[in-house]
Amino acid sequence: MLVGKKEYGSWKDGSSIYKDSKGYYIVAVNSMNGPEYKKYLKKWKPDTDEPELCLVKNRWTKCKKKKINKTHKTKRS
Repeated sequence: MLVGKKEYGSWKDGSSIYKDSKGYYIVAVNSMNGPEYKKYLKKWKPDTDEPELCLVKNRWTKCKKKKINKTHKTKRS
């Protein structure tokens, strides 16, 4: 299976968009019973408004974003 763990949106034909080290891709099929392959999308970037979906316990849920604590102070002696 060629799908990733994060879904970044949907393509024009309704297929889901995933990401790996080479870029964003969709899973396509050669013919009706042919093998699946990754079709990479050039110049596509996800919308900032659309939430990312993560695969957690075999269910797609919204990803939790990590909060950065900028006010963290360190102790100095």
